[in-house]
Amino acid sequence: MTISHSLLPERLSKAVESLKALQREQIYFAPVRHHSPACSYALKQLIKEVQPTHILIEAPSSFDTILEQLLHNGVKPPVAVLCQTQKNIAEPTKSQNTTDQQTISSEPKTEDNTSDLTPKSITYSAFYPFCHYSPEWLAMQMAKKQQVNIQFIDLPWSLQTDQSIDSDSDHNRSLLSETYLKHSQYIQRLMQKLHCRDHDEVWEHLFELKDYDDIVDWQNFFADTFIWCAMSRLDYSQESLIAEGSVQREQYMITAIGQLKKSNPEAKIVVVTGGFHTLALLEGLWQNQLILPKRSDVIQFNRQRKSSTQDQTWLIRYSFDRLDALNGYASGMPSPAYYQTAWQAMLHYDKTVNQDQSGRKSRQQLTLTLMSEIANKLRQQPNYNNSTGFVPLKSAIEQATLLADLRGHNGPGRYDLLDAIQSCFIKESIDTAHGEFWLSVQSCLSGNLLGNVPTGTSQPPLVNDVYSTLKKYRFKLDDTNPKLTHIDIYRKPEHRQRSRFLHLMTFLNVGFANRLDGPNYIHGQRLNVMFEDWRYAWTPMVEARLIELSQQGTKLEQIAINKLQLDAEQLIHDKTGSVSLLAVEQLTQAALMGLDDYFNDLIDKFANFIENDGELDSLISCGHRMLYLWQGRTFLQFKATSTLLSLLTKIVKQSFFLLNKLKQHENEQQQQNLGVLLSFRDLLNHLPDELDADQLKQDFYLNLFRLQPELTQAPLIRGAIDSMSYLDSYLSQSQLENNIRINFSLGTQNEQTISYFIGIMQCTPELVIHSSILLDSLDQLLIDWSPEQFIEILPDLRYAFSQLNPKQNASLAEKIAKKYHISDADLHFQQHQFSENQLQKALSLEVLITEHIKQQHLTVWFKQ
Repeated sequence: MTISHSLLPERLSKAVESLKALQREQIYFAPVRHHSPACSYALKQLIKEVQPTHILIEAPSSFDTILEQLLHNGVKPPVAVLCQTQKNIAEPTKSQNTTDQQTISSEPKTEDNTSDLTPKSITYSAFYPFCHYSPEWLAMQMAKKQQVNIQFIDLPWSLQTDQSIDSDSDHNRSLLSETYLKHSQYIQRLMQKLHCRDHDEVWEHLFELKDYDDIVDWQNFFADTFIWCAMSRLDYSQESLIAEGSVQREQYMITAIGQLKKSNPEAKIVVVTGGFHTLALLEGLWQNQLILPKRSDVIQFNRQRKSSTQDQTWLIRYSFDRLDALNGYASGMPSPAYYQTAWQAMLHYDKTVNQDQSGRKSRQQLTLTLMSEIANKLRQQPNYNNSTGFVPLKSAIEQATLLADLRGHNGPGRYDLLDAIQSCFIKESIDTAHGEFWLSVQSCLSGNLLGNVPTGTSQPPLVNDVYSTLKKYRFKLDDTNPKLTHIDIYRKPEHRQRSRFLHLMTFLNVGFANRLDGPNYIHGQRLNVMFEDWRYAWTPMVEARLIELSQQGTKLEQIAINKLQLDAEQLIHDKTGSVSLLAVEQLTQAALMGLDDYFNDLIDKFANFIENDGELDSLISCGHRMLYLWQGRTFLQFKATSTLLSLLTKIVKQSFFLLNKLKQHENEQQQQNLGVLLSFRDLLNHLPDELDADQLKQDFYLNLFRLQPELTQAPLIRGAIDSMSYLDSYLSQSQLENNIRINFSLGTQNEQTISYFIGIMQCTPELVIHSSILLDSLDQLLIDWSPEQFIEILPDLRYAFSQLNPKQNASLAEKIAKKYHISDADLHFQQHQFSENQLQKALSLEVLITEHIKQQHLTVWFKQ
């Protein structure tokens, strides 16, 4: 049914008349909703009847450069045009002087003491997707068939970014946004009046489920879509539309249409635009007569059109899951697989229109097909509970048909189908229905179809190179479904190459794969694992990212090397971390990615990084990461094993010179130094057999013993050194006991004594159990303390004993009990046997407490 025009606002009534008047001037508007099968079906009839000479489409004029690619017979939707432009964003930089810094990059660096603005380039990207049932795609295909001129009439993307994007916003978006339609107060009121859940259901109710014959009546159909969109537009002020950039885009489109008509008065023009813009286009072109552009408008239009040279456009494969509005796509219809099937049903109806078939029957057949597919997919779930057997399936199909009748639909629609599924397939509470159930339903309606772009289509060499490499390594790239690959990284050379390529793409944030399991040589985790597991999927976003990276080079390997160098330069400039740590991390990254030349170049410079690192903790961390590299030498396949061994030795010896940093006496600093000391010992205990580890360890303790006289204000470190030395047999038991007596002597301050004890406990907590001297010394100290001293020092004692595990706690308790002749029963807190006298006392106490609660009027508190 056509929407009544009698109650329209005066502005819209005039616009409807303008729509008809412009048709008399042979300018035909098709106000569409993006990716709407109904709009495409009506547009097909419009073009068929009008036989235009020109079809103008709302898309950036820079798309003209790839029109031939779009019309190629080998292009199979879903596809998208990826449009990119670069903007220079001026950002302040601090003064920098790199002459005294060690650089990781092999390129020479010049001194720069400036503090002016350095331009930073940002790439802004936008997608313009097409599927088979997109009105814009249909228009191009019919234009190609009928040899009609095609023109893209929207503002170039580079100018759209000036209007609607700032430097802090997302740099990727859709060029078919429907934000205004979603949030329109008019549509919100329609939702309430029609009892619909969202604007998609309103649209389906009013347009998609019209009788096919009503949709073919394109005059009334597009008048209705125009009113629906124009009423939504009235909710927004002119200022907000200017700020968002719509007004500037619309002026450009008005000039494009007017200029064509001015230069070719006999042209028959069909204009395909999003319905939200149509009101402004009508008002700009018709004011009681056709308004053709002035010379100044044409000059500005031509100047703006030249900006399209700043845009780069690429035709890429797209996918249904990316196109689905339910997955966060900014515009168009949800559930593309559903509407793809609906579109095919419309085309089939065209072929059988003279046979005994109605649009209603066609939609019922569509529901039967989709419901059966959904039921089959649900039956494949691991937790299938027989909720989609024949009887529930039959009931769901019948209920979808009855719901369509109840709602006045010409056959079941998407929401009728979903409601029937919910009613007939879910046997429990809707709130407790399994998430997997709805994910399976959504997956069926969304689909995962991936489009096709012919091999010869112009794409950056980097995209083609990566695609062919992935094919060579036998990755499956035919759809966007996530897939798993299990890589034998040690035994199969081809698998190692696959691993390296995946690490390379992950490092560059291509988005193709993420690792689920495997050895982590950067952080030293799961190094004994011999396999890697990855999940991967080739999606449009992968191609988009590769196109963006292609501006930096034609090979991923070189781009990765450039990124490694830039990261190093940034760290040196900002002075935010250790150069040696970054260098060893880059060594590991380079090895994982198979960047052998960069690895060899970096490892040759590594001795300089070690010599210039004056921080003990970063050197020890660097040593551990070098150790991880050594452990992965077979998988990583680097040949510089002797160099790696010499660097490990150099790290250890360089660290000996920095041990004097352990003299720091602040409590927090002592705790940090203790962690570094333990890490140093752990490094020495895991050095490769090829090194003289015993000699290095002996040198370690000699340096610690030489340092001890300077540790009078660092008792935590003293305790740690004593316990470590005893544990590694560099201190005899008598020497340890003598040191304990000295540190627990009455002349020693309580805080220092407890700190010394904590140092022992953090290194070797078992000493408190096995060393009678340590336990007796602590016991005597407690006896000598006053209650005030004990309370003051209690938190530190609790912390010290927290180092014991439950078994050690039990052993210590038994030892103390034996010393003081305490029975096992007295050590238990819980009492299981009560005498009659104890019971009477407990009951009397309870009565007294209850009476006291009543007297204080607190009974209500205990009832809450």
